[in-house]
Amino acid sequence: MNSIIHKSPLQYVEKELQLISLDPLVMFDQKGIILDVNKATIQATGRSREELIGTPFADNFTYPERAYKGAMLVFETGEVRDYELVLKARDGTETIVSYNASVYRDQTGQVIGAFAAARDITQRKHAEHEIQNLQRYNRGLIEASLDPLVTFDHKGSILDVNEATIQATGRTREELIGTPFADYFTDPERAYKGAMLVFETGEVRDYELVLKARDGTETIVSYNASVYRDQTGQVIGAFAAARDITQRKHAEHEIQNLQRYNRGLIEASLDPLVTFDHKGSILDVNEATIQATGRTREELIGTPFADYFTDPERAYKGAMLVFETGEVRDYELVLKARDGTETIVSYNASVYKDQTGKVIGVFAAARDITERKNAEIALSESKAELDLIFQIAADAMCVIGADFNIINVNKAFIRLVDMDEDEIIGKKCYDIFSGELCHSEDCPLKKIKKGEQFVERESVKRRSDGTEIPVIVNAARFDRMGKFVGIVEDFKDITERKHDEQEIQNLQRYNRGLIEANLDPLVTFDRKGIIMDVNEATIRATGRSRRELIGTPFSSYFTNPEKAYKGVKLVFETGEVWDYELVMMGRDGTKIIVAYNASVYKDETGQIVGAFAAARDITERKKAEIALNESKAELGLIFQIAADAMCVIGADFNIIKVNEAFIRLVDMDEYEIIGKKCYDIFSGELCHSEECPLEKIKKGEQFDEHESVKKRPDGTEIPVLVNAARFDRMGKFIGIVEDFKDITERKYAEQEIQYLQQYNRGLIEVSLDPLVTFDRKGIIMDVNEATIKATGRSREELIGTPFANYFTDPEKAYKGVMLVFKTGEVRDYELVLKARDGTETIVAYNASVYKDPTGKIVGVFAAARDITERKKSKQELKETIKRLEAYTGRVNSLMVTILEEISDIRTNTVILDLTGMAPDIDVSDPLVNITRYSKLLGATCIITGINQKTVRRISDLGVKLTPVTTERSLEEGLRYTIAVIIEENDNER
Repeated sequence: MNSIIHKSPLQYVEKELQLISLDPLVMFDQKGIILDVNKATIQATGRSREELIGTPFADNFTYPERAYKGAMLVFETGEVRDYELVLKARDGTETIVSYNASVYRDQTGQVIGAFAAARDITQRKHAEHEIQNLQRYNRGLIEASLDPLVTFDHKGSILDVNEATIQATGRTREELIGTPFADYFTDPERAYKGAMLVFETGEVRDYELVLKARDGTETIVSYNASVYRDQTGQVIGAFAAARDITQRKHAEHEIQNLQRYNRGLIEASLDPLVTFDHKGSILDVNEATIQATGRTREELIGTPFADYFTDPERAYKGAMLVFETGEVRDYELVLKARDGTETIVSYNASVYKDQTGKVIGVFAAARDITERKNAEIALSESKAELDLIFQIAADAMCVIGADFNIINVNKAFIRLVDMDEDEIIGKKCYDIFSGELCHSEDCPLKKIKKGEQFVERESVKRRSDGTEIPVIVNAARFDRMGKFVGIVEDFKDITERKHDEQEIQNLQRYNRGLIEANLDPLVTFDRKGIIMDVNEATIRATGRSRRELIGTPFSSYFTNPEKAYKGVKLVFETGEVWDYELVMMGRDGTKIIVAYNASVYKDETGQIVGAFAAARDITERKKAEIALNESKAELGLIFQIAADAMCVIGADFNIIKVNEAFIRLVDMDEYEIIGKKCYDIFSGELCHSEECPLEKIKKGEQFDEHESVKKRPDGTEIPVLVNAARFDRMGKFIGIVEDFKDITERKYAEQEIQYLQQYNRGLIEVSLDPLVTFDRKGIIMDVNEATIKATGRSREELIGTPFANYFTDPEKAYKGVMLVFKTGEVRDYELVLKARDGTETIVAYNASVYKDPTGKIVGVFAAARDITERKKSKQELKETIKRLEAYTGRVNSLMVTILEEISDIRTNTVILDLTGMAPDIDVSDPLVNITRYSKLLGATCIITGINQKTVRRISDLGVKLTPVTTERSLEEGLRYTIAVIIEENDNER
């Protein structure tokens, strides 16, 4: 039997003692060579006992080097706990395991090997990874936002902010948190009302405020806010996001000015001006047209353009000719008024397009040429000059002759140079308004003389009084009767814009730090189109590592490299490129349609050093363009919602249009859906209520977002995220566009996470020992119920206070806190816990740090074990040892050695072999005490070689010596000891 135990102890234990572990168990020597395995190891590795024994323990893991270090660490420290490895089976299956190992010794105490047990923690690691990903994702979303994000409570006090808020306000996170949200706006009362409105209505959209920074900077922002709830549905705060709309407001103002200006130009024209569509139906007219036709605007709009001429057929052909050729010049017609008056007119018309380049109509102007026939030559030159000035359409303008003499200027130019007109006309242009290009080959006049038609550039011009003004210069060729006369120059004062550009550059440098947070592929490349840097999203999209990408041509990763390279060149020629469509191709052949937006970036000296390009996956958008080309407004709206299943619902609740995803979602054919009521096709709890998105948007809301459980006609219920937006056509309310995101999987994941959280909380609360987590300053972050009972204080009273405050020696407790962060863990650190009522409890604290996913230590988890009784037992032990001093020889030495070993090194099992010892009082009494105190100190005492007389003697004294073997040999005691150890290890798992 001894030979079997020595050669294959695990096999012997499984066979003889029937202790078969579900976890893989391995024994290996000091070189890491496997000595024995159990059946669970054979199953986990897919290898037989014969294949495993004699091979390196480390060969069965994905990282053999780490496994070998773990194996050697056992021999250095005596044991290893919760050492993570990845077990690799013969068939390639990988299992994440937690290894616990300890050394074992021969009878002389010599270490001869190690015993290791693995616990499968794959599911636990996946759950932890999922929770960490969710936490990183949520925080990443907040911090990745370029917009300031804030959470505040029912009183409007700030609970949390992101980095963008810190930058926008010029205050630290510590200064902001806990202060009133409304204090950081120029109108705190309006800001407070907006904050409270969120709790009244559930959300606030496009609420305009003016954010005020510490340095006095004011920023117009659009605040969007919504409440958030706990798991019970109770509103616990609001989440608000600010979008800087300063530029947009300025742009809107500029657009309004341009619209008024353009309308003013149209109405100021003495000539009839008309716009009409592809069918020749009038869309708009000016006052001159009303006067010329004798009809009101309402009578004209919507009627055929050709109806107001003596020859409608010729007029219709002229209208259609514009769409064929793009423009028509000097097309003569006879305009017929309501009163019969006829006027000979020369029509000039050209198409106008939307932003995609699609022709959407014609702009036509009529000039009364009845009285002008004899003056066409003289007026043609004037018209060319006038058309040129309107083409440049800038503030300050001047006409410069081929000899550099100024021929003509406007009032804006006179104001810009601060001189009288008679001081300007006839003078050399470089004497009046000089710049760095004067007297050089890049002078606009010289370049146009050499054949260029148009020159545009920025310049710093100097007035005669020395004042320098940054301007945008536009110069165009000026001909008369086909002969070059000179140029027309336009100067746009960009002093304010240059200041703004400096501010933007500062923001761009700041934004550089946010590149990696972007979910879109981002790339920087040099003038040759060679990649200099990429973000993680680019690595995922291309399926190539950063090392593979950097230094290679940007254009190589698209299906049309030539077009991609042209895009690279275009950005350096123009400074930026917007919505440049390409098809990105990954290593595995995956193709993604992307819209690339790129712009150059410069060093501090203003030198262009490269381009920054961002790709947005527009694959789905491109598909939607084909299906949803009904109108530009509808297309933009659908892209704004950007969800999976979409439908357009009319004001009467009838479904107008759906996409393929919606058809699949409701599992019906399209003809069964179109024209039906939305609540008959995809009903939900908000249908027929005031909270219905259509009802809310009818009442003025622009957007609605909520979660819902929708029901298909077949009764299937689907949890979805619903986004609804207003849908207008020609300024008229048509209905809404609804987007449905199937969140079935997300709901399942949320339930799983909630279960894990509840499970983890249950594990904490089930512990009878006080458990505490605290941060680097020793401030308590969480406690369990046992801590509440032990201290006599509520969770609210404990959290946020110093951990050290609850001990009789706070200084020693604080040192223990700092020791954990220094060494990573603390074991059996004795303290005296002091409750509210004065009760003192001796505890042994065991603590270890815990880290975030980056490996950064964020806090400590500490557990206290009440050792009051153990301390008393130890004291009694000392007293017993004193009493045993009267005994001599072998008994005295045995008593002292065993009990001190149990107390000092926490031995779990003790074997007393009394073979050959006489059964006198000097033996029996110490055995009684050893057994009693071993049990109090947590050790199992096994006695071998004891005769029946001694057993009866001890039993008569009322002491239960369990277990006591019925055999009298040391071998039987060892067998029993092995059984006890294995059983305890299984119970610990």
